[in-house]
Amino acid sequence: MANFDSDAPGYGINVADLDRLAAFPEQNPNLVIETDLTGRVTYLNPEAASRFPGLRDGTDMALLADVADFVVSFRAEGREFASREVMAGDCVFEQKVCYTAAGDDAVLRIYSHDITALKNAERQIAELARRVLHTQEAERHRVARELHDEAGQALAALKISLQLLVAEAPDTIRRSLEEAIDLVESTREQIRRVAYGLRPAALDTLGLSRAIDHLCTETTERTHLTVAYQGRELGRLTDEAEVCLYRFVQEALTNIAVHAGARRAYVRLSVNGDAIRLRVADDGIGMDPGILDDPVRAGLGIVGMRERLALLSGRLEVTSMPGRGTELVAVLPRDVA
Repeated sequence: MANFDSDAPGYGINVADLDRLAAFPEQNPNLVIETDLTGRVTYLNPEAASRFPGLRDGTDMALLADVADFVVSFRAEGREFASREVMAGDCVFEQKVCYTAAGDDAVLRIYSHDITALKNAERQIAELARRVLHTQEAERHRVARELHDEAGQALAALKISLQLLVAEAPDTIRRSLEEAIDLVESTREQIRRVAYGLRPAALDTLGLSRAIDHLCTETTERTHLTVAYQGRELGRLTDEAEVCLYRFVQEALTNIAVHAGARRAYVRLSVNGDAIRLRVADDGIGMDPGILDDPVRAGLGIVGMRERLALLSGRLEVTSMPGRGTELVAVLPRDVA
């Protein structure tokens, strides 16, 4: 590997070779490539030469795609190295690109680690998670329908029967029958709310925007929170996207009502370029921004929102300051929704 020179100091080993020996690129199981600033390959370790022989003559340069521009970008930020991912054929590599001055010249050393198996596993896990989520929502839909159709209708029939009995009952038991009717009606209302929470009928019949509008109105009616909504229908989205966005608002408003100490909340559904943006903000007590980076302190609500959105290639943006309220924004790419 080393170039031996009897006239060079250090027992005949060049300084550049000493630097290379210090990093043991020859024994590195990952690919190690060195180039000049133009991208011309000056060194390949055995792993790189074996897997990508075309690097020697410049016939296969996928691993070095745009590397010169990449170096310019991180050097402009004052950094000596940066990481990126590149595709080479069917493989994905995580690269660490290092800039090193060597006298009047500069050397780029690129360490490339094959993460194809990891990426495939991540995709499989994400697909499994999407299937689990779809199965959960399908089960919610089934339970909600059975609660509405079976339990709801049975209670309605029971209420009618009790009302008929009241007309014929003696005064001694009429009061008890009327209390039973009130209990049946209260139970019907509770079942209706549970069924709507499991799978809002408006989401299937009216669309996402009107379902969110109804949720905001219902929240205003049953809590101390006044919720204002602004949005428009986006056309039918995928079932997964509509459920994800609806659950986001549902969770966010619940958190605001319970924890934020807010009087007002604002919900806005919009399209910005190629992304759908759903914003929920409040005028509450806010929170320490450091909490957001701690899954334990942030709570399951924030974690759940992030995970749901990530499954659809989306993201959660959070802005909060103590005493200045909190803003949550769900962002979904339009092409996956």
